[in-house]
Amino acid sequence: MTSDVPATPASYRGLLALVIILGVLILIGVGALIAGAILGAGRRAETNVPFMTTVPVSGARIESAELQGNRILMRLSGTGGEELVVLDAASGRLVGRIRLQAVP
Repeated sequence: MTSDVPATPASYRGLLALVIILGVLILIGVGALIAGAILGAGRRAETNVPFMTTVPVSGARIESAELQGNRILMRLSGTGGEELVVLDAASGRLVGRIRLQAVP
């Protein structure tokens, strides 16, 4: 008795193994894309959230304000002299203050 199923030649076994391996890699890639989409959906940038901040000044008046990149530069003048205040435009956080002194 002989078998009706033909034996698979060696060249087809290599191709079959290659197709299986590539199929597994495609499934892993699709799984990684789905996992990345699920994890990324939870992280939202809060750029549209308005903020309110307070810059403490003593008797100063705003002379000018400029927006440069993601920084707000305010020039203040008052009884204590002139001062530059740098704020982060995205969060309203005070980045720095520069007090200007006149040289006699």
